[in-house]
Amino acid sequence: MAIPTHIGQRDPGDGTYNPGLQTNIPPVIRDNALYDSFISTITSADTLGSGNEKYQQDLFGRSPMSALLGFRSTGAEITVTVSSTDEPTAPAITQTWSDLAADQIVVLPVLGFLARSNMTTECQVVVTDGVNTFRKEVTLAALPPDDSDGVTTNGFPKVQVMTTAGQNEVSDDLYFVILSERRANIAFDRLANVRWYVRAGDPDEDPALWLPVFNTVRLSDGTFIGSDDHLQYYYTPPDLKENEPPGLRELWRFDATGRVHGIYFIRDRAHHSLIEVPGENALLYASDYISARNAGEGPLTPANQGPSGEDCIAILDLGTGYEKVYYDLRIIMNFWRLPVPTDLSVPFIYDWIHINQVYLDSDTHLLIASCRHQSAIIGIERETGSLRFISAPSDGWEASESGIPVTDWSNLLLHPVNPAPKGSGHSTVSARSGDENNDFWTWGQHNVREIIKSTSDPDIIRFSVFNNGNYRTRDQSEGVVASANASRCSRYEIMLSSKEISLQATYGESELGPEGYSSFVSTAHFFNHNDDPEQPRLFANFGGIIFQDNGSGTDTGLPLTLMPGESDRQDPQEKVNGTYQGRVILQEVDLNSRMPVFEIRLTSGSFKYPGSGTLRRAELYCFRAYKMPLYH
Repeated sequence: MAIPTHIGQRDPGDGTYNPGLQTNIPPVIRDNALYDSFISTITSADTLGSGNEKYQQDLFGRSPMSALLGFRSTGAEITVTVSSTDEPTAPAITQTWSDLAADQIVVLPVLGFLARSNMTTECQVVVTDGVNTFRKEVTLAALPPDDSDGVTTNGFPKVQVMTTAGQNEVSDDLYFVILSERRANIAFDRLANVRWYVRAGDPDEDPALWLPVFNTVRLSDGTFIGSDDHLQYYYTPPDLKENEPPGLRELWRFDATGRVHGIYFIRDRAHHSLIEVPGENALLYASDYISARNAGEGPLTPANQGPSGEDCIAILDLGTGYEKVYYDLRIIMNFWRLPVPTDLSVPFIYDWIHINQVYLDSDTHLLIASCRHQSAIIGIERETGSLRFISAPSDGWEASESGIPVTDWSNLLLHPVNPAPKGSGHSTVSARSGDENNDFWTWGQHNVREIIKSTSDPDIIRFSVFNNGNYRTRDQSEGVVASANASRCSRYEIMLSSKEISLQATYGESELGPEGYSSFVSTAHFFNHNDDPEQPRLFANFGGIIFQDNGSGTDTGLPLTLMPGESDRQDPQEKVNGTYQGRVILQEVDLNSRMPVFEIRLTSGSFKYPGSGTLRRAELYCFRAYKMPLYH
């Protein structure tokens, strides 16, 4: 039997498919004009320490906790430091630029201001080349309000600080949170102070001031790129078909000062998974294109509503915005296998596979993709588009259109082994027992990402994943309900030659249990503190927690799923149309002690009623979270 394979090119590179990178567009034109006006006033007399330096807070009107400083340089090395006398224990944020050309106009970003809720904050900026110094006192406005006023619906999060850390415990990197729906990208320091943010923008204000706060990633040049549902003002495909949802077709590229450098117009939605291809100036992403499939093709199921979507992988040229290549998962994967979990929130679209993350493995050069609605992680050969392996429960793969299998899926399925290493945090079970579904496989997972090996070996793949845990079985009538479930941050290893997969470690089931259950979104990043393998760490983002109002007036209540009957079996205890609230738990965990060294919990501050139409409990959640420096 043939191995499923697909690789294709649908974009001729002339703007007829993807219109591509746009720089002659209002947000970019506006920001270029502001920047040009700023630097045009800098003269040769405006040296550092002269008192004539040009300083502007939030020049572009999107990043209140940033500034630009312009001057003529006289030294090769310049250090910028931002601190606050109002919060003297808060770490100062410092950045040094070296090898600067002398006698040149220099414009530097100033980042790391501190802001608090309900009060202003005094911050100090010091910029020096070792001889000459610029100093400035800056008053930062209070942070935006949360939703507790009963009027705001997309405000700043309410922050509950659980654990903070010293510099030697966690380093100086910040914790970045991409907070939806239509809220903010926020960076916290190790003491849980807010040190930077940008917001989605007010629906009633100029759309040139909007930014993505859903699917945002940082590129190697320090800029951010992201998509969001509300970013659809400037581009909608002229050939948009009847069942195609709008939005997520504008990729905005911006920097930490809020300056927009370009917007990519793409024909097919970038709903999930943006990741840079190293060294290629290219973006690998899950392309949410809508197939030409006729309604009724595929298995008979309530989820089969019409043309399919979220079933393509593509590579985008960041220089042009044109698509280089795409991989059609309708051909590569088993289109006739029933989806578990499901999602009916986009009307008349058959969301059968829901690719939510893909990365290029540095050793094997395989595309590793997370297929949420198949509860599968797969490997695809980049050069040929051939399916190499499937990590998933073994049932359901025999399904086909004719009833006669045309692919030997069993030859592609990985065989589970479970070494249950010390401190792994999961129970020891036989890989062939009925418990393997509960304890071994991923269910409705997100954020599959590479774990770089210390020694190159193209036979081994190591990856981490956020195992959401939806249903924990393909029999939806027997699924685990949210209040009895748990999400896990897991680490796996694949041996390609033997077609084996082992679960190396996991965290979350015994540590948080149902309190951390996230039926959607979320991230997990395993790393070594100070690059020391004796200090293993986990940055965990339990980003899709939902809980019911229990009437106590506190942020506690029955754990809920996103869409009862779709993302999980409906819990008999839940009030289906009752009020709910979202929560995000961010932790940096010392995996030796299995204790958080940093933890904050974010809520909106207000319980909400479900909206009309399809029941979907989404009001505050975190699709992406990162630990990284504020400066690039």
